Amino acid sequence: MVNQQDPDRDLVRRCQDVNSEEFEAAFAALFARYRDRVYSIAYRIVGSATDAMDVVQESFSLLFRKLASFRHDALFSTWLFRLVVNCAIDHRRSQASGAWRRTGSFDPQDGGSEFEDGEAPAPLETAAQHELGDHVQRALMRLNPKLNAILVLRYLQGMSYEELRDVLGISMGTVKSRLARAHIAIEKVLEGSLEKFGYHADPSAVRSQRSEGLA
Repeated sequence: MVNQQDPDRDLVRRCQDVNSEEFEAAFAALFARYRDRVYSIAYRIVGSATDAMDVVQESFSLLFRKLASFRHDALFSTWLFRLVVNCAIDHRRSQASGAWRRTGSFDPQDGGSEFEDGEAPAPLETAAQHELGDHVQRALMRLNPKLNAILVLRYLQGMSYEELRDVLGISMGTVKSRLARAHIAIEKVLEGSLEKFGYHADPSAVRSQRSEGLA
C-alpha cells in the first residue's frame, strides 16, 4: 500500500529518474536531509568516525543505485535506515574478517554468539562526549552487530517497536526477543564496571540508567 503521508515522497519521486533535470538537486537535498542521522546510526554501530564515513558513502552509493526501484510501499526513511544498518553490520563483519574494501568517496553531485570475538575496539573519536558515553559505546562494540544495532535504534534513535520491525525487516516477536537478548548482553558487559560511575550493577538500576548512558 502506498504511503500518502511520507514527507519525502515528492523529493524521492524527483530522484527516481536519473535523466531528469531535477535529479541532481533533489538527490543533493535528500543527502543533506539525512546525512547526519545516517552518520549517527553508522557511528554507533561501527564505532569510529572513519568507519562511519565509509558506511555513509556505501549507504548513499546503494541508495543512488536502488532508488529507481523504490515503490513507496513504506516510508523512505524506513527504507534508507535499513540500508544503513545493513551496510554498518556488513562493515563490522567484513572488517573483522579482513575483507572490507573502500568503495571510493561518494559525491551526491555525481550522481550466533552474543559477543564479538576479541577485545573492545580502539578508543572512540569525537562523537562520544562523556566518560559514561564512552564506556557504553565500548560496551556496544563488544556485542554481536545485530544486538548492537537494535540498541542503537531503540535508545539512541528513539524508534518504536513498530519502527524497529520495519527498519530491521523482522517480525514483532523477533524485535522483542532480540531486544531482550540485547538488554541481557549489554548488562553482562557493563556489570562490575558501573560503580565507578556512581551506578549500582543490579539489573533494575542498570535498566533505569540505560537510556541516560546511551544518550
